[in-house]
Amino acid sequence: MSKIQQCEMCGSEGFLSLVEIDHVELYACPKCAKFGKPVIKRPKSDQRARYKKHQAQPRAKAKPVIRKPPKKDFLHDKILVDGYGHLIQEARKERGYGRAQFAGLIKEKETLLARIEAERVIPTDRVVAKIERELDIELKTEIADESSTVEDIIPRATTIGSIAKIKRKQK
Repeated sequence: MSKIQQCEMCGSEGFLSLVEIDHVELYACPKCAKFGKPVIKRPKSDQRARYKKHQAQPRAKAKPVIRKPPKKDFLHDKILVDGYGHLIQEARKERGYGRAQFAGLIKEKETLLARIEAERVIPTDRVVAKIERELDIELKTEIADESSTVEDIIPRATTIGSIAKIKRKQK
């Protein structure tokens, strides 16, 4: 299918063809078309025939999977302990695991484990659970005292302008 239009990749005018590049169909000039594969549009009659062919075969009914999101208990939420990286590193060394070996054991990348141990990355709950299970340590603790609220930190009559002033003072 060729048309005289503007190439959707480089903008040149000329005869274009419909190509698929990175799962996107677009009209491209011959120079840009080499980066994709040509798209062949089938007549609607072929599409209907294929649809009927697939429709004729009975499908096995799949049971619907009901996934419930994990419940978050905000009253008893836990946070990472201070020095979690050092705790992980010490427990790992106690058990005689090298970093690469332990990363393979919990099925995570060694670089991620190195960043967690250096406390440059805060691990997700899923990774924390894996580490806790394998090393038999506790990395999370209950939130201590929740006496400080937002109103304690920022007064009630605060406006956007006053927050901007607060930030300027901190610099």
